[in-house]
Amino acid sequence: MQMPTPVLAPISSSTVSVNAAEGATVRAGPIIAVIRPGTYAMVGNETLSNYSFSIVLYSVYGLGASPDGGWPVYAFAFAVNGMVSPAVTFVDSMGKPRPIITIAYMPDNWSSWTWLGYKALSNGTLVGGRYAFVDKWYYVGGGAFVNIQFVKPVPWVFTAGPYSYMPQFATFKPPMSSAASGLVPVEIAEAAINGTIGGALRVGNIIAVIPPGTYLSDGQTMYKTYNFSLIYYATLSMPGIGGMAPFGAYAFAANGVVSAKYTFVNAAGSPSPIVTIAVLPSETTSWTWLPSGPVQQTSAIVNGTYKFADIWLYGDGYIVNVQFVKPVPWIFLGPR
Repeated sequence: MQMPTPVLAPISSSTVSVNAAEGATVRAGPIIAVIRPGTYAMVGNETLSNYSFSIVLYSVYGLGASPDGGWPVYAFAFAVNGMVSPAVTFVDSMGKPRPIITIAYMPDNWSSWTWLGYKALSNGTLVGGRYAFVDKWYYVGGGAFVNIQFVKPVPWVFTAGPYSYMPQFATFKPPMSSAASGLVPVEIAEAAINGTIGGALRVGNIIAVIPPGTYLSDGQTMYKTYNFSLIYYATLSMPGIGGMAPFGAYAFAANGVVSAKYTFVNAAGSPSPIVTIAVLPSETTSWTWLPSGPVQQTSAIVNGTYKFADIWLYGDGYIVNVQFVKPVPWIFLGPR
């Protein structure tokens, strides 16, 4: 019996204009993409610094089960200037692949497979093709998964089946603080990070993504493996700034310490930002708040000062930061 020809039929899409110097973010349904600053689109021999980036959602027909027994549910793809093609690669300024940070909300018994060998029709439908390889996702809890490997605008098919994901980090609540004011830690997520591979963590409504090739420097030594923590703070009796009121804060910690002496860097030693995705309204902003000295991640931070306003990318129901390179606190502020 002849199997039906596989078809991926587009059902919706969302598009954003990308300036490679600034980066961008876009959301389509349960999929969020973060295009970090310094991400170009290489199309043939041409490297584009300005391009249209889309997320396309597809219904799937006739695909059959994946090689590991998963059943196809739906698919998504990225597109560059309307092209869904493995001939396009996302690269850095040196021409090396630079992954798109991808967040997907899905059940914890789903996975996805990269789909290749298709033909793209003029109406956007993808005909034919095959399951090429399974994708690696980091489950961060709350139905959220993170991928840090996608470097081409091609389709990925979500499959439901015999999968089981667990977060690859520990979450704990620090001892109750007696501090009456300042930043008081209420929950911490901590993971051992291999900087070459990267990783992802979540606390509450905040996801921190460590892209591949992110190492830790103390100014003298570069650490290729390190402990990375994401800390959520209550803001007790904290003053506001710029007519805005604080309503929460978070920080990164390196090897258990919140300190500006550390910097996240790439292999060449240049600053390499951690990506933050926070589910917060577009009225939200934040300021960097520097402690008077190093602080253990489980301790309250009583002494510190607002230093400067932070720059966020604003998405549909979430905000993204692509600039933070030090394990220090940031205070969220909203209108009074």
